[in-house]
Amino acid sequence: MLNKNPYNLCVAPMMGHTDIHFRYFLRLISKHAMLYSEMVAVNAILHNKTSRYNKLEHNRDNPVGFQLGGDDPRKLSECAKIIESYGYDEINLNIGCPSKRAQSGNFGACLFSQPEIVAKCVEEISKNTVLPITIKTRLGIDNLNDIKYLKDFINIVSSQGVEVFHLHARIALLKKGINPKHNRSIPEINYERVYKVKRAYPDIKIILNGEINDPNIAVKHLQYVDGVMLGRAVCNNPFILNEIDILINSEQQKNRNEILEKYFSYINANYCKDMKITDFTKHLACLFKGYIGSKHTRAYMCHELNYEKEPLKKLEKLLFEEDLWKDGQGLYSKVV
Repeated sequence: MLNKNPYNLCVAPMMGHTDIHFRYFLRLISKHAMLYSEMVAVNAILHNKTSRYNKLEHNRDNPVGFQLGGDDPRKLSECAKIIESYGYDEINLNIGCPSKRAQSGNFGACLFSQPEIVAKCVEEISKNTVLPITIKTRLGIDNLNDIKYLKDFINIVSSQGVEVFHLHARIALLKKGINPKHNRSIPEINYERVYKVKRAYPDIKIILNGEINDPNIAVKHLQYVDGVMLGRAVCNNPFILNEIDILINSEQQKNRNEILEKYFSYINANYCKDMKITDFTKHLACLFKGYIGSKHTRAYMCHELNYEKEPLKKLEKLLFEEDLWKDGQGLYSKVV
């Protein structure tokens, strides 16, 4: 791993976002942040029939953890061996996803009510890998919404050797039928409960997740917990990682144009015609929001580039040569 304690700054596993390309881009921005894959269900690993895109692949993005979804100890253990062979640094179990699909498969947030099963999963996984096993969970679900139950969950699961818990600082509402998007905002955020958990478990790393979108606020949280985990804030502004690194890891400010040039070189080296180039470029769309010509550029990053005969040439023009960035308006000059 690049640093001995990467948990002071983490990027949350996010479906549709933290794929191999976004993680590569984020690693160009921060050498410190702990990154995570998208959640992948065990059956998708054990019965993968897709040759076009393998979510196990990664590219010089360590330290990086792989997030698994499942409730079958044997299957999870089999997956752990496969994941280790790909060079990941950690296996993270998803005990927080509130989607109906996760509930129907008895994984994600619904496992919060089944700590004995989670502990058994950890026990079996540890038999098949030397990688550390960590847990990402909510503070509760539905009526299981008090700190005593949360502590009982941590006690049972940590008895199998789990030393790191990522706590999304809100509960998940499952029985009310709230969708995953609203489950990220409707349940009230509760940072104080996470702080209390850390005080109760000084020897366990507690990572705080949820609505952290300001570098100075992230630093304040670090007075009470071992680390912070950012999600949507990184999707909206990947360079927030550099802003936090400056404050907590004594890093220098990154040059955005240099990062874009390196990422363009990565795309140029890895893109081929049987791929969607927007799988690479969709992660850049947020960088142009609020700037001159941003609607035009973001449409190309997310969709239109797939229909270009020479998409790499068009991408290079959009990033480095387009007239709309001239006349004193640099690539990162805000519209006022």
